[in-house]
Amino acid sequence: MAVAIAVAVMLDGGVPAAGQPAKTKILLDTDIGTDIDDAWALGYALKSPSFEILGVTVSDGDTAARARLACKLLFRLGRTDVPVSIGRPTPAVPPNRVDYQFAWAEDFREHLPIATPAVEFLYDSIRRNPHQVTLIAVGPLQNIGDLVRAHPDVVPLVKRVVLMSGSIGANAFSQSAVAEWNVKLAIPEAQAVYAAPWPLTIVPLDATTYLRLEDQERETLKKAATPLVIALETLLRLWTDRPASRMTLHDQLALAEAQEPGQFFSRCEPLPLRVDTEGFTRVDPRLGRGVTVCLEPKRNEFMAHFLGQLSVR
Repeated sequence: MAVAIAVAVMLDGGVPAAGQPAKTKILLDTDIGTDIDDAWALGYALKSPSFEILGVTVSDGDTAARARLACKLLFRLGRTDVPVSIGRPTPAVPPNRVDYQFAWAEDFREHLPIATPAVEFLYDSIRRNPHQVTLIAVGPLQNIGDLVRAHPDVVPLVKRVVLMSGSIGANAFSQSAVAEWNVKLAIPEAQAVYAAPWPLTIVPLDATTYLRLEDQERETLKKAATPLVIALETLLRLWTDRPASRMTLHDQLALAEAQEPGQFFSRCEPLPLRVDTEGFTRVDPRLGRGVTVCLEPKRNEFMAHFLGQLSVR
C-alpha cells in the first residue's frame, strides 16, 4: 500500500536517507479511555509512516488508569520504546462515570509509565528538540495549560500545536456552537493554550462530528486482523453501550491534520479566537488570537487514508 511504501528509511543516528523526508516529531496528549476515538487515534499515530512519537502524556480524571491503557496498547504493538507519562489527576466528570475500557488494562504491568510527570516530560522533550516538535492534544488541556503556565519559555520552541478542540458554529450534533468537552473541562488551561504565542491549529466539532465509522467500514477493517485492529476492536466493544453506538472520529481527524496538513479539509482558515469563562471558543476580532481552524472534512479521502493506515501490517 502507498502508506507502507512511504515509510522513510532512516540511517544510523536517525538521519533520513537521501531523498527521504524527515519524520515529524510529535508528542501526543490524550484522555484515552473514556470515548473510544482516543485509542483509535493512538493506533493511527503508531502506524503513521511520517511520525516519530517522542511520547504520550495522559490528562483528565483517573490519569493512572488512562496511562495503563496507553501502555498496554503500545505493548501489544511492540512499541515499548514510546514512553507514557501521567498528568495530574482530576475529579471524574460525571463523578459516577464508568469507563469500561479501563478493564482491558486494569491488571497490566508489562510496560509501565515513566516516573517523570507529564508537564516536566513535555518540557524536557521540547527543550531537547527545539523547533522540531508538533504538540498534539486530543483531550482536556490540563497538561498543555500547565506547561504554558509553568514553563512559558518553552512556547517559542514548539514547532506547531494541533488540537481536537472547540466549537465555532453549527455541527452535526447542534445547530449552534457549544462549550466543547475538551475546553469546558479545563477552561483556565484552555485559555492559556489558546492565548499562547505559538502556531495553533484546531479541528473543532464543526468538522469532526460529520465523520462516523460506519458498519461496512468497521467490517472491512476487521478483516485485516492485525494485532492493532484486534486490540482496537476489543476496546470498541467495551465502549459500545447500545447497538446504535457508532464511533465519531474526532481525535483521528486532528492526528490526520498533524500528519498531512490541510489534506483532508476543504477549508483551513485563520480566525481570531479566545476561550471565554464558560468554555466557548469565541470569534473575537478585538481580543482573539489568530488560530487556524480546519473545516469541511473530505470524508471519502480521509476514510480511505485512515482505514488503509490502520490496516498496514
